[in-house]
Amino acid sequence: MRDEPAQSFPIWLIIGVDLLMARRLSAVFVLLSAFSAGCAASPEANDDNPGGAGAGGTGGREMNPGGGGMGGEASGGGMQGGTGGTGQAGTGGQAAPGGMGGQQSSGGGAGGPPAGSVIVRENFDGGNVGAQPSGWDNFVGWVKNGTNPNGQVLALVDDSRARSGTKSMHFKGGQQPAMITKALPDGTNKLYVRAYVYLSQKLGAVTETSANHETLIGIRATPGDASNEVRFGEIKGAIGTNEVPSDNISPRQDKWHKADGPSIAANAWTCVEVAFLGEGANHELHAWFNGTEVHAVTSPDQWNNGPLRANWLDGKFKEVMLGWHSFSGRNIDVWMDDVVVATSRVGCND
Repeated sequence: MRDEPAQSFPIWLIIGVDLLMARRLSAVFVLLSAFSAGCAASPEANDDNPGGAGAGGTGGREMNPGGGGMGGEASGGGMQGGTGGTGQAGTGGQAAPGGMGGQQSSGGGAGGPPAGSVIVRENFDGGNVGAQPSGWDNFVGWVKNGTNPNGQVLALVDDSRARSGTKSMHFKGGQQPAMITKALPDGTNKLYVRAYVYLSQKLGAVTETSANHETLIGIRATPGDASNEVRFGEIKGAIGTNEVPSDNISPRQDKWHKADGPSIAANAWTCVEVAFLGEGANHELHAWFNGTEVHAVTSPDQWNNGPLRANWLDGKFKEVMLGWHSFSGRNIDVWMDDVVVATSRVGCND
């Protein structure tokens, strides 16, 4: 058998086919490279392509608010990572901004209590110097809305010092109370009071055995009537609480007149918070100075003169009071500023 001669093609046709194949391979390579780069790069969030929602923050009690949520991951194309979406609030916490949500300190978040929980917020800058602040009653010399000032006893707006702004509230009293008061909404059964306090004498860690009890902040059952109330301040030289009509006191005697106990220093602003918690079966009171808890009544055995009933705050959420009342006859000057009264913890960061 004779071999057939090999079939030949024109050189121009071979060159054309080679060029076409090279172009197609190059296009495939470009597409694969772009796909790999897009997968490796973090997408960028923008107005048209926002980041996803963040995870919820850790839940917390109102006395120690939960932290903000984690910021969400961005979605969409682009070469750089996007800004996370808004985090959802944890229980008792606040929503975090885009990206990682900041944790609230034990003293409360920078934004203060949740919206809707504030009953009153007051820095006294809108008041007239030497006058009683608008919207408040007084309790001066044992009389509701009595003469103010009454001799040396007074509860008046003052511009001699301020924690913020230009004015604060000045109280001067002793055995005669010098206080301002405000009625509370019906149905209130828990209350958080925050005030920055400046004293001419220290409160707490008093070793003098003549010290009885002094009031800075309290709540009462009948406006203008001091016979049924809870008084927070100093008890027998220690930071503590007095309840009337029982006249029971906390802490117990082993904590009285101790030089190393908690105190409010004289001649400096201190953030004072008091919580009156009457919504549970067993009522509680807590107090913090600059975010640190310094006093608590959480069980009946913490009263010195025998146990009180578990619901000892019932009926007392009618009026809140601020100022100075000394049952030891201590005549001092007290200034208060940046007061917030709310139904959730306020903190010291706003």
